Amino acid sequence: MSNKVTYHNEEEGIVAKFISILFHPLWMPMLIYLLTRWLDPFYVVTKQADDFVLLLLAVNIVAPALSMLIMIRFGMLSSIELKNRSERLGPYLLTIFYYIASYMMLRFLGPELPRETFSFILAIIVSLIFALTVNLFWKISVHMLAQGGVFGTLLALQRIHPNIEVTLMAMCCVLMSGLTGYSRVKLDAHTPGQVYAGFALGLIVNFAAIAGKWMI
Repeated sequence: MSNKVTYHNEEEGIVAKFISILFHPLWMPMLIYLLTRWLDPFYVVTKQADDFVLLLLAVNIVAPALSMLIMIRFGMLSSIELKNRSERLGPYLLTIFYYIASYMMLRFLGPELPRETFSFILAIIVSLIFALTVNLFWKISVHMLAQGGVFGTLLALQRIHPNIEVTLMAMCCVLMSGLTGYSRVKLDAHTPGQVYAGFALGLIVNFAAIAGKWMI
């Protein structure tokens, strides 16, 4: 009986690990942008502008990942999952730096873009700064921060354009968030409270930024 329990626990751990990687926060900003392009008929940009944003978002996946792998290689991090709160400061600061640089490039050097694009990048920066601040004394879930960001973006798009239908995507987002939250708790990476707090923070900041059309 104990062998069966151990086997099932190992299986669940493997599934949780897969979900955690599949819905890693590094690729959620790309998902948010692709959803915005698909759902929002008022989001109209040239192919050059679209390619520019996609390239910057791709860089913001690769650059933080490479930075963390280098930090792991030199013993500065134990894993890319950042389970230890004490290890999160460096990767957070690097990711914030990459997104601030991207925002500046889009704002002052890039092609003409809808205001929502800048609000979306700004929401990522503000969310990460809040998460970094909270992380100084408590371990908040950045996986769920990203999930809340996706959900908050969907709500904001419907707030800006009431005729946009987001119900199906919102349901998919809730499912994705539930699976992600389960995986983080199952892997002992976070407590349920840290999972809920991360989701709430991401939702609030992204909704406020995009619906309020924040821009600097």
